[in-house]
Amino acid sequence: NKAVYKTIYFTQFIWFIVGLVLMLSILAVRFNQIYHYAFYIYLAILFLLILTLVFGKEIRNTRGWLVLGPVHFQFSELAKIATILFLAKFIDYHFREFQKLQDFFLPFLIVLVPVGLILMQPDVGSTLIFFPALLIMLVFGGANLKYMFYILLIGGISVILPLIVSYYTLTGNASQHVWIRFFTDKNILISVLLLLFIISGFLKIIYKFYPRYKILNIISTILFLIMIGLYFFYIVDNKLKPYQKRRLLVFIDSKIDPYGSGYNIIQSKITIGSGRFWGQGFLKGSQTQLGFLPEQTTDFIISVIGEEFGWVGMSFIILLYYLFISQILRIIYNARDTYSALVAVGIGSVFVFQIFINIGMTLGIMPVTGIPLPFLSYGGSSLISSMIAAGVLLNIQFKR
Repeated sequence: NKAVYKTIYFTQFIWFIVGLVLMLSILAVRFNQIYHYAFYIYLAILFLLILTLVFGKEIRNTRGWLVLGPVHFQFSELAKIATILFLAKFIDYHFREFQKLQDFFLPFLIVLVPVGLILMQPDVGSTLIFFPALLIMLVFGGANLKYMFYILLIGGISVILPLIVSYYTLTGNASQHVWIRFFTDKNILISVLLLLFIISGFLKIIYKFYPRYKILNIISTILFLIMIGLYFFYIVDNKLKPYQKRRLLVFIDSKIDPYGSGYNIIQSKITIGSGRFWGQGFLKGSQTQLGFLPEQTTDFIISVIGEEFGWVGMSFIILLYYLFISQILRIIYNARDTYSALVAVGIGSVFVFQIFINIGMTLGIMPVTGIPLPFLSYGGSSLISSMIAAGVLLNIQFKR
């Protein structure tokens, strides 16, 4: 074990040095050059994602690593930063112009292209961070909140409903709920979609002749949004594989698959609980040293800290992240222009959601998605992308 730890420490230290050099190099770049080349950076990352799909190395059923000599790099991590740089430029150019539903098409397209390439690997976890960043950047860019609500409604139906249906299906309770058939039977679902479309269109036509009855337009819009949400539900439900559904559901009830997908969460909670207040000491945690906790250096690194350093150690880490996010908020407030602020908002959103999802999944309140904890999880791709993002933030701060 000591030999393995030494290898891990040495490798991560090398990645840290590389990340530090890249971070300092970004500080030497004029920020207006980043603005100017944002689109080309975005295209370069898309090209690298395509190369990963064609020539990438498959690890754990995911073709997400491109082999560059002795180095294995996951460009989906850098895709988050590249997408934010270009998306911020687009929103800045069209600032406060997102007032109609069709105005949201291009921003979503900018995000959906890299997300689609990453999903083809397939790597569902990495794509979850893109959309919260997109929505927050659009709100900051003056988007119409009514249409933002529409988007959230569609997203909620298309994401939450598959989880509910899968939960009842995997627990064997689907037969007790007749309404489940509306979502599991393809013919019934298509009939429901067609019926919603007809009713929505009929109400919209009536409203055109009787515009004083605004309630008709509201009902028509809601039915249309539900129809769109159910359509995306059908796509998501058919694209997710059974093991992916189990991984997303075990945070609700780890007993669904206690020796499979639920095993990680169960062991993580046991590991954190065994640390109690002060912890068991560095490299003295029974759960980690005996190998009960999987993915100790990556997904569940905070669980290791909880066992070895207890509540005190975890609280200290969370405090550091709080101070880090607070500094990002100061950078946003002091940014010299809209583009700089939008970039800081996007990067800050990525960090916040990565921290929240990773710590949440170790505590069993979020699904296990494989999202690393910034700056702490082992892995060169995550560490370098985090340090590059930090370099961009420092560039905005120092040159405000």
